[in-house]
Amino acid sequence: MSAQEKEHAPPRPQQVSLDIVIPVFNEDETLELLFQRLESVFSLAARSACGLSRVRYLFVDDGSRDRSAQIIADRIRAGAPALLLRLSRNFGHQAAIVAGLDHADADLIAVIDADLQDPPEELVPMIAKWRAGFDIVYGVRQHRKENPVKKACYYLFYVILYHLSEGLIPRDSGDFCLLDRRVVEALAKLPERLRFVRGLRAWVGFPSVAHGYERFERAGGMPKYSFRLLYALATDGLTSSSIRPLKVAQVLAIIFFIISGAEAALTISQLLTAAERRPDLILPYFQLLLTSATGFAVLFCLYIMSAYIGRTYLEVKGRPPYVLMETVEPAEPPSIVTLPQDSR
Repeated sequence: MSAQEKEHAPPRPQQVSLDIVIPVFNEDETLELLFQRLESVFSLAARSACGLSRVRYLFVDDGSRDRSAQIIADRIRAGAPALLLRLSRNFGHQAAIVAGLDHADADLIAVIDADLQDPPEELVPMIAKWRAGFDIVYGVRQHRKENPVKKACYYLFYVILYHLSEGLIPRDSGDFCLLDRRVVEALAKLPERLRFVRGLRAWVGFPSVAHGYERFERAGGMPKYSFRLLYALATDGLTSSSIRPLKVAQVLAIIFFIISGAEAALTISQLLTAAERRPDLILPYFQLLLTSATGFAVLFCLYIMSAYIGRTYLEVKGRPPYVLMETVEPAEPPSIVTLPQDSR
């Protein structure tokens, strides 16, 4: 962060509240362990050491078909400092994050997955970086434990996303992050309904810093992101973060328009000069190759434009990104730790 950014960074109070947004979809095998880890990380002593007056777990059940919602609700009734938002169906991971951010009211808001691939323990050093003046602390995955094919797909996606966003979205930065309240308020003012949160998080600006961490294997259950869902996420991420693919389609259209014109001129010239002689065999093969390349370029451009047209269609309809079906909250508000007053 530059010296100018530090000058404009607001002073950090000693006592702050924290909401942890946790999207959930069929995670009944990991939730008990997640609660144990969260309770250990944010015990009363740990909260006091971090300057956290309140910590709340904001679970968003994204249409789970297992016992996930029941487990969370039982924990809340037993006194867990949590809030459960149940969506009416599965709207997708990004929509679940948006729902959590919409209902968070703390000074700090974290986003973390329920499968424990993003360790809750990493939130403590991320809070320290926020106190150093950074409004956005985003996790950067240093090592992945997925299979080689999925690793290669992730690598290719982040390389393309990085270049198409002109370096705005850092490589290997997922949804795991810690956000200052003013960042969440800025995100809430954006008009998009189809939201790629990490792209919008980078677009709104504010002082930000990477936090490298080890991304572990799932604590239990099966991965929820199939290749189909990963493809959909990648398409949404690329089209929502940049119009460069459209510019690529425009350049390809111009290039092949020029080449097609040159081919037509060459063909006419050959017909005029060859007359009744046998034409050269090189020209037909060249024409076949060029025709195939032109067809590929046209289809590729149509593919790019269809992705943008589809997003435009969904945005124009104006439907909300999610529908809230039920809210489960504790009978008593989360306990608040009283810390020494800020001397500044």
